[in-house]
Amino acid sequence: MTNPRTPSDLGKRMINMSFAMLAAVGVIVYFIYTGAVKPDEPVTLTVTTEQPEASVAGKPINVDVTVRLENNTKETQALTAATQCDVFRWFLTDDKKEFVQSQADDKVCAQVTVSTALAARHIMTEKFPIELDPKRVHPGDYRIFIRYWGHETDATITIR
Repeated sequence: MTNPRTPSDLGKRMINMSFAMLAAVGVIVYFIYTGAVKPDEPVTLTVTTEQPEASVAGKPINVDVTVRLENNTKETQALTAATQCDVFRWFLTDDKKEFVQSQADDKVCAQVTVSTALAARHIMTEKFPIELDPKRVHPGDYRIFIRYWGHETDATITIR
């Protein structure tokens, strides 16, 4: 015959289970709070930046911006932009959110609406090289704001 569990054993077990549940809830809240998980977003846009080489005085600063658009729904999402030039737009601010630089409008764009579709549960990834003006941008922390196919996000970028 087995010994019945003592109340102190059950209490220890309940405390351990409570800590485990609290940790699980904490992890979920953390990811939602930091924006890593957006439970009700049908389409999510994430941005990563990479500076291939350190900045050199007097030379343009090259940065590669990779955008990732993810369709979280079971339906195809239509993506539209007013012109080809409006598919990807960006501007840069300093850490105080003061304007520093934006995308130059030196390309000629036909005034024709462009569109595409993002299939259900699919991801679209694209890389854009951008050139920053060394007279405006110096080594330090900045914030880049991106609009891609009508979806907006921002990310921290460190120029070295």
